[in-house]
Amino acid sequence: MIDIPEVYLIIFGLAVFSIISLWLNLRLWWTGRSKDREADSRVRGASVTRGLIAEQFAPFTKAFEKLGWDLQEFKFLGRPVDGVQFEEDEIIIVEFKTGNSPLSQKQRRIKELVERGKVSFKEVRF
Repeated sequence: MIDIPEVYLIIFGLAVFSIISLWLNLRLWWTGRSKDREADSRVRGASVTRGLIAEQFAPFTKAFEKLGWDLQEFKFLGRPVDGVQFEEDEIIIVEFKTGNSPLSQKQRRIKELVERGKVSFKEVRF
């Protein structure tokens, strides 16, 4: 027969084992989460890189040709907007997007300023 102190010792051992098991499982779960976040970050970064590369070549695509713009009159900026198209009677600020990517906050602000006519021309002489 088991006496009382041995029962306490067994219960204590099981409690310690359970706590260690829980700690190890939480650690594995957290490590897996951080690896998932890192992988997700890498995928998003690659997506952004592909978008930036696509923006460089956008003026040479069929979609650009369909707009009827003269390629020689497009000036690439990169940031905060992709470029400016100079037409005979219009100047167009251009932002290329791939997939479902939205305009950034800064790009939305630029679009709003253009729509409100808050665009000006400054001559700077040196």
